[in-house]
Amino acid sequence: MAATQIRPPSAPADGADGGDGGRSRRIAPRRGLPGGRAVVGGLLVAVAAVGIFAAVSGAGQGPSTSYVVAARDVEPGATLTADDLELSAIDLPAGQRDRAFTQVGDLTGAVAVGPLSEGELVQAGGLAEGSDASVPTLSLSVPEANADAGDLQRGDTVQVYATYGSDTGGTTILLAPEATVVGVEAGEETVATGGEVLLRLAVPTPEERVAVINAAVTGEVALVRTTGVDDPGATERFVPSEDVDAPSGASGPTTTTEGDG
Repeated sequence: MAATQIRPPSAPADGADGGDGGRSRRIAPRRGLPGGRAVVGGLLVAVAAVGIFAAVSGAGQGPSTSYVVAARDVEPGATLTADDLELSAIDLPAGQRDRAFTQVGDLTGAVAVGPLSEGELVQAGGLAEGSDASVPTLSLSVPEANADAGDLQRGDTVQVYATYGSDTGGTTILLAPEATVVGVEAGEETVATGGEVLLRLAVPTPEERVAVINAAVTGEVALVRTTGVDDPGATERFVPSEDVDAPSGASGPTTTTEGDG
């Protein structure tokens, strides 16, 4: 009877390819899925990476809004045309955005109150209506309380008064019955810092202009807003000691003449 050779189960028979050189295979346990903390941590890392990428990508981008600037040097009093203006992408703070323009057509026909240099931002305070092109302008600083609480806007019509002296001896005179506000310089819209409003006025006649300039130095100027009022009326001269009746029982101003005892 032929002898039979018994091999271990893990050993392949002669001539058979066992793939592992006759050695037994080691079976390792399957790896489990990541835990909840690992998933959350991975998501946070991914979100942070996306944010950094967006910030870096956006850093190279310019301003998204274009504003009107001077395309060339413009002289004071010049009427603006489309050739004088162009759009430029500028990143402006909120206070300046309110006084800037985004359409060239909105400024065609306006008058430059002051000089504009090429590339300079065009703002509302530096412009006048086209109808004011032939009227000279002047500037003066007025307390807010004397300028309609600082709420005057470009295009407003005003009466300009001046008061000289004080108490009952003071005199108030109408200097210009129909001036036009062509510019307002202020820290925030129309309200200047320090309680003052710096105004540019178009004053029609030479006599009125010189009177306003004199009053700005020697008296106290006050403006009355008359925009939209058909017939505002005006008193040319007011003297309290002459134009106000003294209360009953009070002694009014007295005058003396030669020969009075």
